[in-house]
Amino acid sequence: MDTMIETVQLGSGTAMGQNVVHLVMQAGPLAKIVLLILLLFSLGAWGIILDKWLQFNRLHSSSKQFMRLFKQSRHMGDLADRLKQLKPGPLVRIFIAGYRQLERRTGDIPGEPVFVPVHAHRLEMALDDAILVELQVLERRIAFLGTCAGVTPFIGLFGTVWGLLTAFSRISLAGSASIAAVAPGIAEALITTAAGLAAAIPAVMAYNYFLRNLRSAHQMFERFRSSFLAAME
Repeated sequence: MDTMIETVQLGSGTAMGQNVVHLVMQAGPLAKIVLLILLLFSLGAWGIILDKWLQFNRLHSSSKQFMRLFKQSRHMGDLADRLKQLKPGPLVRIFIAGYRQLERRTGDIPGEPVFVPVHAHRLEMALDDAILVELQVLERRIAFLGTCAGVTPFIGLFGTVWGLLTAFSRISLAGSASIAAVAPGIAEALITTAAGLAAAIPAVMAYNYFLRNLRSAHQMFERFRSSFLAAME
């Protein structure tokens, strides 16, 4: 009995998939154009989602390693030497931008150099510029997800309206509201609606998720900036 139920369920899923493909193939030219546009938006969004997910994962991993070395280092020169062990990451690049504005001076303790900024305002500007560059890199292409989330439902809605107009025109031509007359137009309307939602929902979820990650990264960069400047006092 269980085997029969499983067979029916699998057969129903396969039939549904075949029906969807058949409806897409039977759709009108405009509906196919709408579906193609939505497919391109969806593929672009998923490509950005994967790229940004990997990018933020690398950011979190490299930041943890850097902050561990930052806390363990005795002075800035020691940290600069330790950074050769790490792959360049956002915090590493921000540190290097600030480190280039420092000069080495002899400290009271032998072998313990003191690093001081050549010009304090130049150090702050260098850190601020480096943070801005890193934020721009992280923010790149996230706006497309917002665009995709905002635009694709309306593109799907356009296909829905066109499908309904097609159904009404076929009713007028056939002189009756039979299922055979209205089904193709209704099918086009439902498919484009579903496609628009399928493109928009992942995009809006990813957009909000990456915005939260971007704000967290900004706060982390600002905290490191404060720690860097405090170490110069």
